[in-house]
Amino acid sequence: MTTMTTMTTMMIKRFSMATLAAGLASASLGATDCGAITRDANFDLWCGEGLCVWKVVRGEARRAPTWHASDAGVELVGDDAAISQLTPVNSNDTHCIRFDLVADIEENAEAFLLTDVENDGVIDQRDRIPTSRFKPVSFLMAIKPPFDGIRFEIAKRGPGRAVFAQIEAHVSGECEGLPMIEIGPRPNGAACETGGDCLSELCTAAAIAPAPGNVTGKVCAACDRGAPGGACVAGEVCGYADPRSPILAGFSSCVPAASRELAEQCVVDGECASGVCDHGVCSGCRVDGPACANGQTCLWAWGEPATHLGPSVCGPGAGALAAGEPCGTHADCASGTCRGPERKECSDGRPCASPANCPVTSGLAPGACTSVGIQGGTCQ
Repeated sequence: MTTMTTMTTMMIKRFSMATLAAGLASASLGATDCGAITRDANFDLWCGEGLCVWKVVRGEARRAPTWHASDAGVELVGDDAAISQLTPVNSNDTHCIRFDLVADIEENAEAFLLTDVENDGVIDQRDRIPTSRFKPVSFLMAIKPPFDGIRFEIAKRGPGRAVFAQIEAHVSGECEGLPMIEIGPRPNGAACETGGDCLSELCTAAAIAPAPGNVTGKVCAACDRGAPGGACVAGEVCGYADPRSPILAGFSSCVPAASRELAEQCVVDGECASGVCDHGVCSGCRVDGPACANGQTCLWAWGEPATHLGPSVCGPGAGALAAGEPCGTHADCASGTCRGPERKECSDGRPCASPANCPVTSGLAPGACTSVGIQGGTCQ
C-alpha cells in the first residue's frame, strides 16, 4: 500500500478540472470523457431522493446544502457510510490520475478515499481526507499497467458531519517520480500479458471478445482450450464464462457439458444443450451448415454479422417453426409463442439486467441493456 501526494489549493466555486487537464498529452481518450474519469462530479443527478450515478455502499447518502443553500452536495449519514463509482479508465488511457474533491469534514468524522483497481474487492490504496471546511484537496496516484478499470469509494466513519460538494478524477501528467500502485494477481477476465499476471496463472486469448478497455487482447482464464480436454474434469468442457464485471471480459472456464441454453454465448459445441455453438452463440442450426429439415434457411434470430449475433434458427421471423423447435423470438413460431425467459444483452452480447451491467460505449455512461429475444426458447 502506498500513500498519495496530497495538495491543497485555493479554489473558486465549482472550479473546472478542464483547465487543469488542458495541455495533457491525452485530451481525448477511449474510456474517459476528454480526460474526465468520474461522472456527476457535482452531484447534480438524483433519482428521487437517491443518487443516480454514485452507488450507496453503506449507511445513507442524502442531498445536503454546501457553501450555498442552492448548491447541493451529498452528505454521508451514519457512523459507517460510503458511496462508490466504478470507472472504466484503463491503462490504454493513463497510468496517472488526479483526484480532486471539496468537502466539509468535521473533526469527529474520518473520511477516506479508497481505491479498488479492477473492482475485485481489494482496496489497493487507502487515503485519509483531511478535516476541512469546503477547501479543495487533491491527490495524485500512479498505477502500474495493465489495469482495466477502477472503483473509487468515498467512506466516512464516526458521528461527525461529512458533506461532499465535488468529487472528480482526471487523467494527469503529474505523476513522474511517484511510487506506483502495484496490484496483485488479476481476476479471470482481466487483461494480462503472461500467466504470472493472473490468479489462475493462465493467460489466454479472449474467449469471445475482450472488454472495451483490454490492452493486450488476452485475458486471465480458468482453463486452456488449447490443452487436451481443456484440463477440465469428466463431464465438463472448457467453455465460456460470462464477464464478472462491466470492465472485464468473458473468459474460458470449465463448465458442465450441455449446460448453456439457446441464445447464451459459447465457444464450443459441447457446452450447448443443443450441441451447436454457431458464431459464438448456442443455436438450433448452423448458418454455414446443413440445410434445415423444414426447408427454411438457417439465419440469426437477431443481429447481423457486423454486430453481435443472436442464436441461429431455421426460418427466423417466418412463423414457420413447429411446436418444440428452437426459437429466438415469438415471430419464429407458427403458434406465435416462443416459450422461455426474456434475453437482455449489452451491445457486446453479454447478459444484463440493467445498463449498470454493461461496458461504457461512449462518454462515461454505460451502454444500453436491451431486450433482444428469448433465451432457451422453444416454440409452443
